[in-house]
Amino acid sequence: MAKCGAGECACECTNGCGCIASSDDPTDCVCRCFGGLRAPNFGVLEGVTSIELMLRHAPASQVAVSLSRALGIELAIPTSQLDKRITVRLKKTPVRKVIKHLGFVEVGKRRR
Repeated sequence: MAKCGAGECACECTNGCGCIASSDDPTDCVCRCFGGLRAPNFGVLEGVTSIELMLRHAPASQVAVSLSRALGIELAIPTSQLDKRITVRLKKTPVRKVIKHLGFVEVGKRRR
């Protein structure tokens, strides 16, 4: 069982979890379970510059899709990371550093 928390949100999941929160507003947070056929939707945190992020045993490919949606940016992931599971906890970290830390590449803004 994986336990995650960020800001004022927390969850417990069987196949990996992830929580994301705005560093400026800890109540602006969401947690989701991974492991389904589709990447979970974290909602929209577009325009946030610094976040708190916790991932435990989360599939890298689904993390990239979820963060892309939440932050309103397009992300690329190296093929060598597609099947990897991510466990990380970052606090008050600029979005660009989060993306770099996870090994993803920002390729542009998401079109709505």
